[in-house]
Amino acid sequence: MTQELHVTEHTITVAAAPETVFALVERAEDWPHVFPPTLHVEYLERSGDEERLRIWATANGEVKSWTSRRVLDREGLRIRFRQEVSQAPVAAMGGEWIVEALADGGSRVRLLHDFRAVDDLERNVAWILEAVERNSGAELAALESAALRVGGDAEPYTFEDTVHVDAPAEEVRTFLHDAGRWQERLPHVARVLLKEDTPDVQHLEMDTRAPDGSTHTTTSVRICLPDGRITYKQSQTPALMSVHTGEWTVRETPSGSVAVSRHTVVVNTAAVTKVLGPSATVADARAFIRDALGGNSTITMRHAKEFAERRGRTEPVAPAEYASIQQFYARQMRLLDEGEGDAWAGTFTDDGVFDQSSFTEPVRGRASIASAVRERPAPPPGTVRRHWLGLPAAWRFPDGSVRTGYDALVVSTSAGAAPVLRLSTSCRDVLVADGDSWLVRHRYVGHDGQ
Repeated sequence: MTQELHVTEHTITVAAAPETVFALVERAEDWPHVFPPTLHVEYLERSGDEERLRIWATANGEVKSWTSRRVLDREGLRIRFRQEVSQAPVAAMGGEWIVEALADGGSRVRLLHDFRAVDDLERNVAWILEAVERNSGAELAALESAALRVGGDAEPYTFEDTVHVDAPAEEVRTFLHDAGRWQERLPHVARVLLKEDTPDVQHLEMDTRAPDGSTHTTTSVRICLPDGRITYKQSQTPALMSVHTGEWTVRETPSGSVAVSRHTVVVNTAAVTKVLGPSATVADARAFIRDALGGNSTITMRHAKEFAERRGRTEPVAPAEYASIQQFYARQMRLLDEGEGDAWAGTFTDDGVFDQSSFTEPVRGRASIASAVRERPAPPPGTVRRHWLGLPAAWRFPDGSVRTGYDALVVSTSAGAAPVLRLSTSCRDVLVADGDSWLVRHRYVGHDGQ
């Protein structure tokens, strides 16, 4: 039996250009910090004017997920959508966004829905109608707010923090996924409550300590994605933010992994002077939020690093092996200081990688590394450059490689002048045995201050 088709329409007038409004609806990846119900959106396919999306959103307080197809009519400022697979009590749903130009330069937005309820049950129809009414109203109001702040100080802004980890990505992901244990693992977390009634959908309530000793309660929904990413959206934010979304990403590298914390924030402009003082600006609020969120997420990643490296490492290398590693580094740095670039490059494997935080792309392969050394500018006449390495820490990993971490300084001394510190770095290597010595398979040099 065919279920009854129900149709709804919601409208709003927005004092913004139709193209501005349409762009906000078109960019589905931005919906989590535009529309309150939307938690996360993933593009599954994109081709011309057609798209497939996986969407996570709240409906009547429940987290729902579905896949939709969209057809974009950019000239007509219309977007048709249809759910491919719906979640009960929805049997089928589709609709259309229509943006119409008004004579005064503003826009009229129409949001149409059509749906069928599972088994045509009255309670299912009522549930869907309530969700559509609530979400459509919230989305249109938020769309108006987002359109009015385009080009202004209150637009969303995004920033990232990164931590390099000498351990496999999976170990870091384990720490980030197990947020229910953060109270015992993180110094800035005073209380945490984690619920996961639906697999890979986590509801997190957390009290976070500020540097002044005060605590702030936040609640968020976290989506744990198959590729290991964790995206989240706060449903209860501190007063200074009206929207806060984020993402944890951990990617494998030849020398371990890299953890990245990404935040997107909309400042609550009405609260700026109340929270930060009468002379505070939106720029001040952004800086304050950047420091607070970035500081906490970096602390979290550093503890994840410690956790992962402790679990990922085996015992430190044997004393004789450690002595041979020290001898290897002493010889390698001497070659570099004496201008033996080709011989220095020969201490890398054929497929070796040399990377620095100042590089756009790593240098790959022994031949390319040798060429890069030859092309680097020579010191001025009468100037000597020396590389000094601190004592390396070294561990043998399950894949048989040895991974080391050490600090390195570059010192430049001109004739008749005092030495000058040119560079302070932190380095991580992956070493493989080469007879009774070693070769570098991957080196990462992080410049302090970058």
